Amino acid sequence: MTARKRFSVADLWTPDHRLPGKAVLNTITAKLGRAWDFDGLERRAHVRYNPRLRSTLGRAILDDCCVELNTRLLREHREELIGVLAHELAHVVVHLRYGQVAPHGLAFRTLMRALNLSDKRTHTLPVAHLKRPRRKYLYLHRCSDCGYCFMARSVRRNYYCRACGPEMSWSILRAPNTKRGREMLKAAEAGLKRGERIDQLLHGGLPGEGGDLP
Repeated sequence: MTARKRFSVADLWTPDHRLPGKAVLNTITAKLGRAWDFDGLERRAHVRYNPRLRSTLGRAILDDCCVELNTRLLREHREELIGVLAHELAHVVVHLRYGQVAPHGLAFRTLMRALNLSDKRTHTLPVAHLKRPRRKYLYLHRCSDCGYCFMARSVRRNYYCRACGPEMSWSILRAPNTKRGREMLKAAEAGLKRGERIDQLLHGGLPGEGGDLP
């Protein structure tokens, strides 16, 4: 009688110069399913790359039985592919079997241990170069009734002009929170006091909040 070959994660896929395509991902998914006694997992779960993911290696969208993989991060660290794919597929399998349960509970840990893989939730890969720097802005608020102006680092819709009362409204101009941006807003304030219209100062528009200065 021939002994059943022991399952090995190393047999699923060998890191290559490129990430595997859909067909190979489906094959890996099917093998993982069989290792978890879940035949046909490749037909229930959908695996795809998402180039918009930044710091996370992957994620499971349980209601859609979908796993999304970070294209750019995995291109740089292809050796992480099997681990993250198994991690996210384990979430899908737990969801299909048990519904809403603790995401990293006993059922999940059991599946990961069956593959001799870590059940840790985070990674320590460098991702700073993948994060989009958040641009900060300054906002010039102008009372639409009396013309009073003030500048702030956020939109203050809950403020109102003391002279005009809570029924007034603000017209708002936005510029980058830089020395140049502050100078632009001060010049815009001076223009408004001279009687120039906001649409004469704008380049483009900011729906509901006035617009951006050029």
